[in-house]
Amino acid sequence: MHLERVWATGFRNLDAVEFIPHPQFNLIEGDNGQGKTNLLEAIHLLAGLRSFRTSRISECLTFDTERAELAGRVVRRGVGVDLGLELSRKSGGRKLQSKAWVDGKVTSRAADYLGRLVAVVFTAEHLRLPFAQPDMRRRYVDRALFNHRPVWLSTLRRYEKTLAERNALLREISAGRGDRSMLPIYDDLLSKVGAAVSQGRTDFVQDLSDRVAEVFCQIASPDLKARLVYRVRGDLAQQMTEDQRVQALQEALSAKHDLDCRRGFTSVGPHRDDLILEINGRPARVHASQGQCRALVLAMKIAEIKSLESHLGEPPLLLLDDVSSELDATRNRALMTHLDDLGGQVFLTTTNAQYIQISAPRLVLQMQGGQLEKVQIDDQSSSEDPDETSHG
Repeated sequence: MHLERVWATGFRNLDAVEFIPHPQFNLIEGDNGQGKTNLLEAIHLLAGLRSFRTSRISECLTFDTERAELAGRVVRRGVGVDLGLELSRKSGGRKLQSKAWVDGKVTSRAADYLGRLVAVVFTAEHLRLPFAQPDMRRRYVDRALFNHRPVWLSTLRRYEKTLAERNALLREISAGRGDRSMLPIYDDLLSKVGAAVSQGRTDFVQDLSDRVAEVFCQIASPDLKARLVYRVRGDLAQQMTEDQRVQALQEALSAKHDLDCRRGFTSVGPHRDDLILEINGRPARVHASQGQCRALVLAMKIAEIKSLESHLGEPPLLLLDDVSSELDATRNRALMTHLDDLGGQVFLTTTNAQYIQISAPRLVLQMQGGQLEKVQIDDQSSSEDPDETSHG
């Protein structure tokens, strides 16, 4: 799959940006703060209706902007489809309205939109995964799962909604106003959807771990063995049937009633789980060097792309936000080698295109103040016409 055309206006600082991407490599060059990451974020939002930078999409509109529009033409297996997304709010208002469309027709359900363009994002923030809080590693798993199964988003939202309702009841009980007899009802609801979340994450991590181990051997050392483990809090074993998981989670929730009522929040469930990154059987965050940890995260992203390629039957779109500046020369070469072999469409941001040592054909764009100021084509295969690139 690849984007044949990209258009964005009113999104953060982007000023009527329009261009025809190269089917392979697209390098967005520019100083910090010029809008390079904003362009990647716009593409990511167009693909999955979610930002990789914020959960509040309203932040994507500046305070004096009432409307933003993103559009792109996607080609998969020779068939083209036009995707679009409009974000708007009334003057002076904070509430954001969104409208997505496919081939000019507004879609009322996310399921009718999602899955047509799949994008994997790799940012410098990902390199800190081994040392981050567990919630960041859970988000990594959930975003990767979402790309494989867009329906995962609805499963996750059901869990988050039920968890929020149970926590609201617990706060009322803690304050002496709630009805404790209602807790078993929420235990039943939360255990069912929570078991689905736990099982989905566990299965995905087990599959991804084998791919990570293979890639890590190639880019680090054959003597180092990498493994990912999804650690479930409570009495949920790795190998359980769905019914067993539901029962185990329900029992764990019930056992924590007194504690949860005192604290006012739910202390057990998938929202407390963690993704453990191991090298040679020990937690990487404690026992591995910084270089080894970064090689492990690099292996995770490459493995994620390979997993998606196997699942989709074609490579996904890849968005890399200034990652090369955070890697040493050895890891940079490993990354660029895998990108050369990828065969899919890649968008990379950098402060200097000369840092990106790839042999494949490419298009170089320069971003300045939210505008694409210059176009350079390093081969003759791109259909890009400099006159078709917006200069604002």
